Amino acid sequence: MTTTVLDSRLLNDVLRDILSPFDLPPVEDVATRRQLARTLLSGRDNGSFDGLALAYAVVAFYSSTEDGAAQVLDLVREDADVFVLDGVRGGYLLLPCAQDEHTGLARELHARLGADVWMGVAWAPRRDLASARATAEDVLRIASGRAPGVYELRHVLADFAVLRQPHVAERLTRMIEPVVAQQPLLDALRAFIAEDGNRAAAARRLDIHRSTLDHRLRLVERLTGCRPTSPRALLTLSVALTAHSAPEVPLPHLF
Repeated sequence: MTTTVLDSRLLNDVLRDILSPFDLPPVEDVATRRQLARTLLSGRDNGSFDGLALAYAVVAFYSSTEDGAAQVLDLVREDADVFVLDGVRGGYLLLPCAQDEHTGLARELHARLGADVWMGVAWAPRRDLASARATAEDVLRIASGRAPGVYELRHVLADFAVLRQPHVAERLTRMIEPVVAQQPLLDALRAFIAEDGNRAAAARRLDIHRSTLDHRLRLVERLTGCRPTSPRALLTLSVALTAHSAPEVPLPHLF
């Protein structure tokens, strides 16, 4: 009888060790839930996590301050269905939702924040969350050079395509470097892009005369071969600026 009890205990111990990684963590166990988020985002989910949603919105977020990042975490802290992998000024949220709800959920969350926060959002079923995370990261990286807000792939499609092609990004970076080296030209180009090619609005933004802006845009054309007043060329110049200066965002490591 003693042997049977010992065997039973050993079996239980072994089963507990084997199965524990696949148990749902208790809500209050922040460290375990963070590890589950890391597992899902890195693509190591083998489908054995019973009780999880079938699909998630992956929100990669970044704040200009630590307090802003803390605000994001405070808003989702009490939601047992949301998984978080957080860093100092950025991190990931996993929001269970249907495909047509993911952007709305991120926007609702962003609207409740009082800080400058950028969010890149992608949706995927659980088996594809690693790919969605990579997309959300790239979208966030591009968006961090724009106004704070919620961005999807469709908002940054041209920039995204270039960043995924390093040889193209390198060529565009070389093209735009002479402009980046001259601050007045860089400011003029950025203002022109921000105002969607509206000369008068860009001049007002810079507080310069329109003729001064036109002169600087002509210099941009001379240095790059791209005429900023052409919509197609302006898109090329915008993407080139992204390729040159898209920052790395401080997201937590997955491995």
